[in-house]
Amino acid sequence: MDPVLTTPPSASSQQQMAYVRLTPAPTQQVSKTELPAAQSVTAANTAMAAHNDTPRPDQNQRNLVLIDPATREIIYRVTDVRTGLVVRQVPEASILRARAYAHAIASGKSATEALFMTNLVA
Repeated sequence: MDPVLTTPPSASSQQQMAYVRLTPAPTQQVSKTELPAAQSVTAANTAMAAHNDTPRPDQNQRNLVLIDPATREIIYRVTDVRTGLVVRQVPEASILRARAYAHAIASGKSATEALFMTNLVA
């Protein structure tokens, strides 16, 4: 590593620097901080009150809580009463199939047996 050489400022450069302090100009006209009611801005009282109500469940939907036989996990499912189709499911079916496949492989089953186990419907 090379040594760093620094040179002190010369006396002539210190004499050339002069600090000038500027005085602020006096304020000519000051604006009013208090305005009459006709010139002020007020908030409109037209906003609706906030509600923290829980949404009502749809009458055409049914909530189910199941236990997956392959992974023994809890499944929350919302189904349509009229058609019987699944509207929403937590965790999703693809995640359940992946977990069942991984569990079957970990327990020593062949890939074909593991794929067969993932096609079971809960």
